[in-house]
Amino acid sequence: MRERIDLHLNEAPTLKTPVLIAGLPDSGRVAKIVLDQLVKTLKATPLGYLYSDYLPPRLLLKPDGTADLMKHEIFYWINKDSGPDLVLYTGDAQPILPEGAFRLSEAVVKLAEKLGVETVVTVGAFITGKIAEHPQVYGAASELVLVKELEELGVKIIDSGAVTWMNGLIPGLAKVRNLKGLFLSGETSGFMIDPRAAMIILRVLVRKLGLQIDMTELEGQAKEIETALKQSGDKDSDSAGSSEYIG
Repeated sequence: MRERIDLHLNEAPTLKTPVLIAGLPDSGRVAKIVLDQLVKTLKATPLGYLYSDYLPPRLLLKPDGTADLMKHEIFYWINKDSGPDLVLYTGDAQPILPEGAFRLSEAVVKLAEKLGVETVVTVGAFITGKIAEHPQVYGAASELVLVKELEELGVKIIDSGAVTWMNGLIPGLAKVRNLKGLFLSGETSGFMIDPRAAMIILRVLVRKLGLQIDMTELEGQAKEIETALKQSGDKDSDSAGSSEYIG
Protein backbone atom coordinates (compact mmCIF):
# COMPACT_ATOMS: atom_id res chain seq x y z
CA MET A 1 0.00 0.00 0.00
CA ARG A 2 1.33 3.45 -0.93
CA GLU A 3 2.18 5.82 1.88
CA ARG A 4 0.43 9.18 1.69
CA ILE A 5 3.79 10.79 2.53
CA ASP A 6 6.62 9.19 0.56
CA LEU A 7 9.86 10.47 2.14
CA HIS A 8 13.30 9.80 0.62
CA LEU A 9 16.37 10.84 2.66
CA ASN A 10 20.09 10.72 1.91
CA GLU A 11 22.53 10.10 4.70
CA ALA A 12 23.48 13.34 6.42
CA PRO A 13 26.50 14.11 8.59
CA THR A 14 26.04 14.88 12.27
CA LEU A 15 24.85 18.48 12.39
CA LYS A 16 26.05 21.07 14.90
CA THR A 17 23.18 22.63 16.93
CA PRO A 18 21.10 22.76 13.72
CA VAL A 19 18.30 25.25 13.15
CA LEU A 20 15.52 24.29 10.74
CA ILE A 21 14.17 27.04 8.48
CA ALA A 22 11.01 26.18 6.55
CA GLY A 23 8.90 28.07 4.06
CA LEU A 24 6.23 26.93 1.63
CA PRO A 25 4.68 29.05 -1.17
CA ASP A 26 2.34 31.75 0.11
CA SER A 27 1.06 35.17 -0.98
CA GLY A 28 3.74 37.03 -2.90
CA ARG A 29 5.77 33.79 -2.84
CA VAL A 30 7.61 35.42 0.06
CA ALA A 31 8.49 32.21 1.91
CA LYS A 32 9.58 30.40 -1.25
CA ILE A 33 11.84 33.27 -2.28
CA VAL A 34 13.49 33.27 1.17
CA LEU A 35 14.19 29.53 1.09
CA ASP A 36 15.30 29.48 -2.54
CA GLN A 37 17.75 32.30 -1.81
CA LEU A 38 19.17 30.47 1.23
CA VAL A 39 19.59 27.24 -0.73
CA LYS A 40 21.19 29.05 -3.68
CA THR A 41 23.58 31.43 -1.94
CA LEU A 42 24.67 28.98 0.79
CA LYS A 43 25.06 26.21 -1.80
CA ALA A 44 23.11 23.92 0.50
CA THR A 45 23.38 20.15 -0.01
CA PRO A 46 20.26 18.11 -0.89
CA LEU A 47 19.19 15.92 2.03
CA GLY A 48 16.04 14.46 0.54
CA TYR A 49 12.55 15.01 -0.82
CA LEU A 50 9.00 13.79 -0.41
CA TYR A 51 6.02 13.19 -2.62
CA SER A 52 2.59 13.25 -1.04
CA ASP A 53 -1.07 12.66 -1.87
CA TYR A 54 -1.71 15.79 0.19
CA LEU A 55 -0.08 18.04 -2.43
CA PRO A 56 -2.03 19.36 -5.44
CA PRO A 57 -2.54 16.76 -8.19
CA ARG A 58 -0.32 18.43 -10.75
CA LEU A 59 2.58 17.47 -12.99
CA LEU A 60 5.17 20.24 -13.20
CA LEU A 61 6.81 20.84 -16.58
CA LYS A 62 10.38 22.15 -16.50
CA PRO A 63 12.29 24.37 -18.95
CA ASP A 64 14.39 21.42 -20.12
CA GLY A 65 11.28 19.46 -21.12
CA THR A 66 11.29 17.04 -18.19
CA ALA A 67 8.35 16.62 -15.82
CA ASP A 68 7.91 15.79 -12.14
CA LEU A 69 5.16 15.53 -9.55
CA MET A 70 4.91 18.32 -7.01
CA LYS A 71 7.20 17.62 -4.07
CA HIS A 72 8.85 19.07 -0.97
CA GLU A 73 12.64 19.24 -0.67
CA ILE A 74 15.07 19.22 2.25
CA PHE A 75 18.62 20.59 2.25
CA TYR A 76 21.37 20.99 4.83
CA TRP A 77 24.24 23.45 5.19
CA ILE A 78 27.36 23.00 7.30
CA ASN A 79 28.43 26.24 8.99
CA LYS A 80 32.23 26.47 8.94
CA ASP A 81 32.14 29.28 11.50
CA SER A 82 30.86 29.19 15.08
CA GLY A 83 27.15 29.48 14.28
CA PRO A 84 24.60 26.68 13.89
CA ASP A 85 24.25 24.39 10.90
CA LEU A 86 20.99 24.71 8.95
CA VAL A 87 18.28 22.39 7.70
CA LEU A 88 16.21 24.02 4.93
CA TYR A 89 12.71 22.81 4.02
CA THR A 90 10.69 24.09 1.08
CA GLY A 91 8.57 22.81 -1.80
CA ASP A 92 6.39 23.39 -4.81
CA ALA A 93 3.09 23.96 -2.98
CA GLN A 94 1.18 23.92 0.25
CA PRO A 95 -1.08 20.89 0.89
CA ILE A 96 -4.64 21.23 -0.38
CA LEU A 97 -6.54 19.99 2.71
CA PRO A 98 -6.27 20.75 6.46
CA GLU A 99 -5.44 17.12 7.21
CA GLY A 100 -2.55 17.31 4.79
CA ALA A 101 -1.26 20.50 6.39
CA PHE A 102 -1.20 18.77 9.78
CA ARG A 103 0.31 15.51 8.55
CA LEU A 104 3.06 17.16 6.51
CA SER A 105 3.85 19.61 9.33
CA GLU A 106 4.13 16.69 11.75
CA ALA A 107 6.54 15.01 9.32
CA VAL A 108 8.70 18.14 9.27
CA VAL A 109 8.82 18.38 13.07
CA LYS A 110 9.66 14.67 13.41
CA LEU A 111 12.46 15.10 10.88
CA ALA A 112 13.74 18.09 12.86
CA GLU A 113 13.85 15.96 16.00
CA LYS A 114 15.66 13.16 14.17
CA LEU A 115 18.34 15.60 13.00
CA GLY A 116 18.86 17.10 16.47
CA VAL A 117 17.13 20.41 15.75
CA GLU A 118 16.05 22.40 18.81
CA THR A 119 14.86 25.58 17.06
CA VAL A 120 12.40 25.71 14.17
CA VAL A 121 11.85 28.88 12.13
CA THR A 122 9.17 29.38 9.50
CA VAL A 123 8.79 32.39 7.22
CA GLY A 124 5.85 33.84 5.37
CA ALA A 125 3.90 36.90 4.28
CA PHE A 126 2.24 39.59 6.40
CA ILE A 127 -0.42 40.82 3.98
CA THR A 128 -1.74 44.36 4.43
CA GLY A 129 -3.51 44.98 1.13
CA LYS A 130 -1.40 48.06 0.43
CA ILE A 131 2.14 48.78 -0.70
CA ALA A 132 4.37 49.99 2.13
CA GLU A 133 7.18 52.41 1.43
CA HIS A 134 9.25 50.89 4.24
CA PRO A 135 8.02 47.31 4.84
CA GLN A 136 8.56 45.75 8.27
CA VAL A 137 9.18 42.23 9.53
CA TYR A 138 6.53 40.86 11.88
CA GLY A 139 6.97 37.80 14.06
CA ALA A 140 5.94 35.59 16.94
CA ALA A 141 7.59 32.87 19.01
CA SER A 142 6.81 29.92 21.22
CA GLU A 143 8.11 31.54 24.43
CA LEU A 144 8.67 35.01 25.84
CA VAL A 145 12.47 34.77 25.80
CA LEU A 146 12.35 34.28 22.04
CA VAL A 147 9.82 37.11 21.65
CA LYS A 148 12.32 39.43 23.36
CA GLU A 149 15.05 38.24 20.99
CA LEU A 150 12.86 39.10 18.01
CA GLU A 151 12.14 42.56 19.42
CA GLU A 152 15.89 43.16 19.82
CA LEU A 153 16.29 42.30 16.13
CA GLY A 154 13.76 45.00 15.20
CA VAL A 155 10.91 42.57 14.52
CA LYS A 156 7.41 43.86 15.28
CA ILE A 157 5.54 41.32 17.39
CA ILE A 158 2.21 39.91 16.15
CA ASP A 159 -0.11 39.87 19.16
CA SER A 160 -3.37 38.69 17.55
CA GLY A 161 -4.73 36.70 14.64
CA ALA A 162 -3.41 33.40 13.28
CA VAL A 163 -0.76 32.03 10.91
CA THR A 164 -2.19 29.65 8.32
CA TRP A 165 -1.23 26.26 6.92
CA MET A 166 2.27 24.80 7.20
CA ASN A 167 4.07 28.09 7.80
CA GLY A 168 2.03 28.38 11.01
CA LEU A 169 1.56 24.72 11.94
CA ILE A 170 5.25 23.79 11.91
CA PRO A 171 6.31 26.12 14.76
CA GLY A 172 3.05 25.37 16.58
CA LEU A 173 3.62 21.61 16.48
CA ALA A 174 7.28 22.17 17.35
CA LYS A 175 6.20 23.87 20.57
CA VAL A 176 3.94 20.92 21.43
CA ARG A 177 7.01 18.65 21.10
CA ASN A 178 9.12 20.97 23.31
CA LEU A 179 11.11 22.54 20.50
CA LYS A 180 11.58 26.28 20.13
CA GLY A 181 9.41 27.80 17.40
CA LEU A 182 9.69 31.14 15.58
CA PHE A 183 7.69 32.74 12.80
CA LEU A 184 8.90 35.66 10.67
CA SER A 185 6.74 37.41 8.10
CA GLY A 186 7.56 40.15 5.64
CA GLU A 187 5.08 42.97 5.11
CA THR A 188 3.59 42.76 1.61
CA SER A 189 0.56 44.00 -0.30
CA GLY A 190 -0.39 40.50 -1.46
CA PHE A 191 -0.88 41.84 -5.00
CA MET A 192 2.33 40.51 -6.58
CA ILE A 193 5.48 38.45 -6.17
CA ASP A 194 7.41 40.42 -3.57
CA PRO A 195 11.22 40.07 -3.28
CA ARG A 196 11.28 43.10 -0.93
CA ALA A 197 9.35 41.18 1.73
CA ALA A 198 11.69 38.21 1.33
CA MET A 199 14.76 40.42 1.54
CA ILE A 200 13.83 42.01 4.88
CA ILE A 201 13.20 38.56 6.39
CA LEU A 202 16.61 37.41 5.17
CA ARG A 203 18.22 40.41 6.84
CA VAL A 204 16.72 39.36 10.17
CA LEU A 205 17.95 35.78 9.68
CA VAL A 206 21.41 37.09 8.83
CA ARG A 207 21.55 39.02 12.11
CA LYS A 208 20.07 36.23 14.23
CA LEU A 209 22.12 33.35 12.83
CA GLY A 210 25.29 35.15 11.75
CA LEU A 211 24.89 34.21 8.09
CA GLN A 212 26.55 35.65 5.00
CA ILE A 213 23.86 35.90 2.32
CA ASP A 214 24.34 37.53 -1.09
CA MET A 215 21.18 39.53 -1.78
CA THR A 216 22.40 41.43 -4.84
CA GLU A 217 19.91 39.67 -7.12
CA LEU A 218 16.96 40.30 -4.78
CA GLU A 219 17.95 43.93 -4.32
CA GLY A 220 17.92 44.35 -8.11
CA GLN A 221 14.48 42.76 -8.38
CA ALA A 222 13.18 44.96 -5.56
CA LYS A 223 14.44 48.12 -7.29
CA GLU A 224 12.77 47.10 -10.55
CA ILE A 225 9.45 46.67 -8.74
CA GLU A 226 9.80 49.99 -6.93
CA THR A 227 10.53 51.75 -10.23
CA ALA A 228 7.52 50.16 -11.89
CA LEU A 229 5.26 51.16 -8.99
CA LYS A 230 6.43 54.76 -9.10
CA GLN A 231 5.81 54.93 -12.84
CA SER A 232 2.31 53.49 -12.54
CA GLY A 233 1.36 55.59 -9.53
CA ASP A 234 0.21 52.52 -7.62
CA LYS A 235 2.57 53.19 -4.76
CA ASP A 236 0.50 56.09 -3.47
CA SER A 237 -2.86 54.37 -3.91
CA ASP A 238 -4.71 52.87 -0.93
CA SER A 239 -7.78 52.01 -2.95
CA ALA A 240 -7.50 48.32 -2.06
CA GLY A 241 -7.94 48.95 1.65
CA SER A 242 -5.71 47.64 4.41
CA SER A 243 -7.02 44.36 5.74
CA GLU A 244 -4.18 42.37 7.35
CA TYR A 245 -3.67 38.67 6.71
CA ILE A 246 -0.84 36.40 7.76
CA GLY A 247 0.08 33.37 5.69
